[in-house]
Amino acid sequence: MSKHYAAIAFTEAVRDVQRDHGGHVFYDRKRPQGTAVPGADALTEDEKGYLAERDSFYLATVSETGWPYVQFRCGPTGFLRVFDDPTNIA
Repeated sequence: MSKHYAAIAFTEAVRDVQRDHGGHVFYDRKRPQGTAVPGADALTEDEKGYLAERDSFYLATVSETGWPYVQFRCGPTGFLRVFDDPTNIA
């Protein structure tokens, strides 16, 4: 899992909801203590190999109003590939 996941996923608004519903005890253990590690997580060779073998993937986002937007993309094996670490996947 990304070392930045908790910093991205557990915003103050998310943490408020976790506290309201009692999930904060579990999720606070997943949050890094102190400041988040700067920079992006590079993909490992295992992850790059896994992505290169895929013939489909889902791309999902959530609007600021909370509605999900999910797109399915497919193509021949290898259409999803890593160009370089800063670019990640395209």
